[in-house]
Amino acid sequence: MKLVRKSPTAWSQLLGTVVIAGSMLGGGVGAAAAASAGIPITGCAGPSGGGDWRFYGHDWSNTRTQPDETKLGTTAVPGLSSAWATQVAPAGFSGGSVPAAQLNGTPVVADGCVFVGSADGHVTALNADTGATVWRSAVLGDAANPGLGGLIVGSVDVEHGRVFVLVNQNNGPFAVALDEATGQQVWRSAPVSTYPGSYTNANPVSYRGMLLFGFSAPEGDPHGQGGIAFLSENDGHILTITPTIPPSDQAKGFAGGGIWSAPAIDPTTGFAYVVTGNPSSKQTEHRNTNAILKVDLNKGGDFGHIVDAYKGNVDQYELSQLTQTPVCAASEGTPLDTFPLDDPGCGQLDLDFGASPNLFTDASGNLIVGDLQKSGYYHAAYADNMERAWATPIGGPCAFCNADSAAVTGDAIVAVGTPGGVMTSLSRNTGSLSWASPVGDGAHYGSVTVADGVVYTVDTTGFLDAFAAATGAPLLRRPLSADSGQPAAGLTSAGVAVARHTVFVEAGNSVVAYRSAAALP
Repeated sequence: MKLVRKSPTAWSQLLGTVVIAGSMLGGGVGAAAAASAGIPITGCAGPSGGGDWRFYGHDWSNTRTQPDETKLGTTAVPGLSSAWATQVAPAGFSGGSVPAAQLNGTPVVADGCVFVGSADGHVTALNADTGATVWRSAVLGDAANPGLGGLIVGSVDVEHGRVFVLVNQNNGPFAVALDEATGQQVWRSAPVSTYPGSYTNANPVSYRGMLLFGFSAPEGDPHGQGGIAFLSENDGHILTITPTIPPSDQAKGFAGGGIWSAPAIDPTTGFAYVVTGNPSSKQTEHRNTNAILKVDLNKGGDFGHIVDAYKGNVDQYELSQLTQTPVCAASEGTPLDTFPLDDPGCGQLDLDFGASPNLFTDASGNLIVGDLQKSGYYHAAYADNMERAWATPIGGPCAFCNADSAAVTGDAIVAVGTPGGVMTSLSRNTGSLSWASPVGDGAHYGSVTVADGVVYTVDTTGFLDAFAAATGAPLLRRPLSADSGQPAAGLTSAGVAVARHTVFVEAGNSVVAYRSAAALP
């Protein structure tokens, strides 16, 4: 997920090589095969109930819901307490304004370990039961040149004995595969974009031998293009790269459409659904920007092609008349440097789709793709023809608002609407409001997670919040800094994973694990 909208900051820090702490299996094929087969990895915890959380959205539909949790219901959650807290990166700054240790993803829990990436360019594996470090690996051995938000901004994806990581290298974002058991590098891909200032704040998704993820160009660059990269899981070679805007339309002056989120995938039809950001032009907006795109993943003639799109609210929203003023015309073709409102003189209010889309079915069995746009609307479209099913406002247009990924549970879509911060539950069939409960943090980037009838999020004031999924009743508001020992407040997209009857939270530069006495064997 996209975090802040500022020019990238150069870091002078040099990153080291892989650091291994604790005993573990040897590297290579044997370790990868062991992890893939579900054999316990030395250093990680043993088997447990409560399921895993292997990548950002939990599943290909991005439901962000843990179906295997049965011990952390509404009566147990008020009693949550810290089981362990582990600092995974140093406090402070590597240079400029980007925290060296900032954690911005959802913890990934697989095969008895918790895997997180930090802005300073390290991936850390922790024992899920104790928080002990199993290994810590640098994803960049040469001089670091981090892009917007740091070297690692999203979550990792753990599949088939490998940990897939997106490296936000300025001017050349790429992916890395690490051995799950040792943290040793298996492969490093070529850059997916070498356009000046290109970066990735996205989350990768592994799908049938491929790794999918988005990338972006600098905000407002009149020639910069976002897109989707498709890599081979086996060796990291690039299968294809699809720009958000077709080259024929780029030649007409259309630009923009960065991608900061994780795709949702329907394995039955073989289509992915990817959401895009605003246009770079101040007076023209392509259909594929501020949109939900439908992308063909079936190997064949249309592989990787954008086959359809649902258009959300245009970037100018209700101020489109401003695009025709002399003031706006005079600035067309120049960088949008009036952060945080891209160009108020032209009416551009930065209304991306910054959250990850959800896939779900309605009461009639229709497959729906939905997503929360920064305009404040949660949009729902029929996945077959990308026509609108419904659209409901849960917030207002705001550059720092409505970028949290929603969760799908039962008959509801649950997301935080801003400004103001209100946890909102909508009917997945009609979009009608079921309940609303205040979070009260103003802007909000922390995604929503659901497990065993409880809704979780991390707010920008540094609290772990929990609500009853059926009614919205508040269940928990716990200060993360008290448990982590580090500042945890700020505009972050850090999320919550529920696995192994434990609530795992990224907090500042630490990971905190919460358990309830009621959930213990």
